[in-house]
Amino acid sequence: MSKNLVYALAMAGLGTRFSRAGYVQPKYMIRAAGATLFSHSLRSLPLEPARKIIFIALKEHQERYGLEKFITTELDAICGGHDFRPELEIILLDAPTRGQAETVLKAKDAVPPGSELAIYNIDTKFASDTLLDKLVSDEKKDGVLGSFRLSAKDPKWSFARLGPGGIVEEVAEKVQISGNALTGLYHYTQASDFFSAAAEAVSAGAAGELYVAPLYNKLVAAGRKFVLDEARSITPLGTPEDVERLASNDEGP
Repeated sequence: MSKNLVYALAMAGLGTRFSRAGYVQPKYMIRAAGATLFSHSLRSLPLEPARKIIFIALKEHQERYGLEKFITTELDAICGGHDFRPELEIILLDAPTRGQAETVLKAKDAVPPGSELAIYNIDTKFASDTLLDKLVSDEKKDGVLGSFRLSAKDPKWSFARLGPGGIVEEVAEKVQISGNALTGLYHYTQASDFFSAAAEAVSAGAAGELYVAPLYNKLVAAGRKFVLDEARSITPLGTPEDVERLASNDEGP
């Protein structure tokens, strides 16, 4: 199996909703159902094809909570007993950015030329039976977006609309353009596609938070072809209420 994939996990937010709810430590260090939110999220990802995992976090969290030791310990526990252990790099930022896209853009120099890139977060847990196979086959086209079916009206997610042949035609943030909601996994067969689109959005002075999902639209317009990988389950972990729900359901890691 070729190992050309780099994961970039953005975890440089302040976690304001959790601090207001009385949580002291960073969101990803909170434990629920036998594991940290960090572990629940990272275990969603197939690590076998990964050559490297990059975590982009706040320097403040290293100074106050020993972030680097935490990440190393968690990653060792996840990879223990397996014959894979991706290279690890941690990038520490002085302050939060304007959003996930700008945060991951900070990792550009840490991604080897010619790599694939998959962006993820640390507050969503999902399970997919097909993602690994899709990532290591030609099915991935120019990239794969993790998705799940959502029939209810719930526009808090990102969404993708498909065209002929299951190719992504449009992606929207918090606008429910289809029943294909996105898990937050954003893959690019060429990492340079993401970095060029993100740099353009930052330099253009785009207003508001800089999300990853809408960046796909310019790439689609340029002829890139992206596909979805549908998860069989998803558990959001982005709010205190989500975490309490996970704990009460006692879902294991």
